[in-house]
Amino acid sequence: MVLSGVTLLFVATVGLFSATSVTGAAQYRHGEYVTEESASPSAEPFHRGDGEAAPWERPSPERTPEEPTSERERPTGTAVKVPGDTDPRPVASLGEHPFNIPGNGAVETDCELPTFDTDTAAQRAFLNALAPCLTEMWTPALREANLPVETPDVVVTATDVHTPCGDREWEQTAMYCGSDHTIYWTARYYSRVEGRDSAGPYLGQFAHEFGHALQGMTGIIKAYGRAVQEAGGAETPEGLELSRRNELQATCYGGQALAALRNGGVDDERVLSALRDAGNRGDEASDTRDHGTTANNRAWVRQGFRTNRITRCNTWLAEDSRVS
Repeated sequence: MVLSGVTLLFVATVGLFSATSVTGAAQYRHGEYVTEESASPSAEPFHRGDGEAAPWERPSPERTPEEPTSERERPTGTAVKVPGDTDPRPVASLGEHPFNIPGNGAVETDCELPTFDTDTAAQRAFLNALAPCLTEMWTPALREANLPVETPDVVVTATDVHTPCGDREWEQTAMYCGSDHTIYWTARYYSRVEGRDSAGPYLGQFAHEFGHALQGMTGIIKAYGRAVQEAGGAETPEGLELSRRNELQATCYGGQALAALRNGGVDDERVLSALRDAGNRGDEASDTRDHGTTANNRAWVRQGFRTNRITRCNTWLAEDSRVS
């Protein structure tokens, strides 16, 4: 597996992360990952990106989908078999997960992305081009660990959307749903609520959501859901700490993805803008401490970007201060 490190040409730029909030721009939070209290032990937890403390609830079956205004991209990847007697399968584990093979990371990937615009159709085209690139960069590491590879579906919507993980309003952030291995992207949230008008934040936030999809493929998410249940729920101190470790790992994986894209030729303006945005998100924008401080989000995305090593994104074994 050939990996190339990323030089610290962005140090001066990332210094603007904290300055963005200080000068009055709003801070935004990633989505959160919660489980359903009434679900069976094998049920998948789901990732809600609303930035609010989510209750443990089973999605209501009475709700019906909105009129379709989104498109679903079918998976372009399938489970990959590797030599040996055992088929690839997820492993429900956290800190000692077999995905953590020393030296492995996201491989350099040449990704041709279309011209970006903020309208829903343009966002859809951009993300549908990005998703298979992200799958490609993680495939060698997944295969070496004998883990399944499957590109998540991508649903880009301009209105509220009904999902197996519950209903999603357009004013809420994107989310990853483990039940159907799908990233639900709420296009107007980013263009209208956050007012993002350049490709970088969209690139960075999608890399974060894909980090959750990677956790889903590996089985990390299933182990996380079980750990939250054993901790007594998502809103307990232990549950909140688990949430922060989960979210910060997805952020770190997102940093690795940005490194692979930059090494593959995606221009610096987009990549560095994505880093600035990812490093300016944190719990300071909410009363709930489930995603980590802005400083820790910045530290983990930069660590993923600098090192591009899966083992350096193992938030489950990190000291408490690094996941506060």
